[in-house]
Amino acid sequence: MQVRVRIVPGGEERVLEIEGKATVRKVLNKLGLSPDEYVVTKNGEVVVEDEEVVDGDLLEVYRVVSGG
Repeated sequence: MQVRVRIVPGGEERVLEIEGKATVRKVLNKLGLSPDEYVVTKNGEVVVEDEEVVDGDLLEVYRVVSGG
């Protein structure tokens, strides 16, 4: 299965090959990213890390920024 992933900011887009059942968490792990540090949208909707990902989905990954 192929999943498109866009890292924001920057717009770098990758196509990942995922075997078996894929979740947002599995995609983030494949990218070496911690689910605690990123917010992900799937096809424009915010999703949780247990959300299933299917062939052709576009995930956009946003780093969580905090400050005071």
